[in-house]
Amino acid sequence: MQGGKILRVSRDGSITTLVEGLPSLGDHHTNGPVIREGYVYFGQGTATNAAVVGPDNADYGWLRRKPDFHDTPCEDIVLMGQNFTSPNPLLSSAAEPVRTGAFVPFGQATSKGQVIKGALPCNGSIMRLPLQGGELELVAWGLRNPYGLALSPDGELYVTENSYDVRGSRPVWGVGDVLWKIQEGSWYGWPDFGGGVPLSKREVPGGEDPRPLLERHPQKPPRPVVNLGVHSSSNGLAFSSSAAFGFAGDAFIAQFGDMAPAIGKVWHPVGYKVVRVNTQTGTVEDFVANKGKRGGPASWQKSGGLERPISVSFSPDGSSMYIVDFGIMHMDGKNPKPLQGSGVIWEVRKTTTP
Repeated sequence: MQGGKILRVSRDGSITTLVEGLPSLGDHHTNGPVIREGYVYFGQGTATNAAVVGPDNADYGWLRRKPDFHDTPCEDIVLMGQNFTSPNPLLSSAAEPVRTGAFVPFGQATSKGQVIKGALPCNGSIMRLPLQGGELELVAWGLRNPYGLALSPDGELYVTENSYDVRGSRPVWGVGDVLWKIQEGSWYGWPDFGGGVPLSKREVPGGEDPRPLLERHPQKPPRPVVNLGVHSSSNGLAFSSSAAFGFAGDAFIAQFGDMAPAIGKVWHPVGYKVVRVNTQTGTVEDFVANKGKRGGPASWQKSGGLERPISVSFSPDGSSMYIVDFGIMHMDGKNPKPLQGSGVIWEVRKTTTP
């Protein structure tokens, strides 16, 4: 396992590696890409939920394989020195608990004022490199899992961010996914903010808000375009650019749906649909969703329709939307149980009323 790669596939079938060794060995992967002005832009997710390696990462399967892996910041950061006590899944159940700080391997404590050096490639970021290959450049950082990247009709870069889960050594409650308009060079708040709001100022029912991990923040995070559903897993992103389909300039987001209880509790199904976002007004509306009072996947409703939409795209002429539906995937406690052969590609067209 050598980490993520960006590959270029030519018409003759030849494959060229543009970059490799990306830090995608943890919870979240390498995302994108999109092409703009001679560059490949891509997102790189974080290794952890909230910057601290813990037993949940053993549940995800990678801590035992890569016990030294952890999040790498894009620039130098200074820590508050918070450490978190947890069981040690690398040893027997009778082993002594361990203390782990932020941005370090599991079982290593940190101290106040400790400097963690930044490097490229880094986690929780959007990076770019020339189409023909070359040096990596940082575009933006402080993004937990920048999943869906897309260019608006006027060429601006937008990204969906999968936000925090209620799990691990530093669980974070009640922070929804986000749609961002990317400002080059900006820091978007992870691991101390969610949707532009400090985690320390959020109200957690019956619990304590996470305290800041960083002694100094690179900047005040920008404001998001819109906040989306908590645990909705807002993933694929595309813009309509054609009157033939309608809603030109609006963004469409595929919401994979919650993975409760592994990521936290939900009162009803969240996501499992495609939503439309007016980026000028910040309004969000259901666009393709199953009928029913509480929504949810078709298999849960015992009906036909969407299961877990994960990506959305438009035809070259803009007249059709295509939705990649992952298919049936139920949760068995912390473990996902996908059903082989249940995936679907949906086509959505504008129709005229007779």
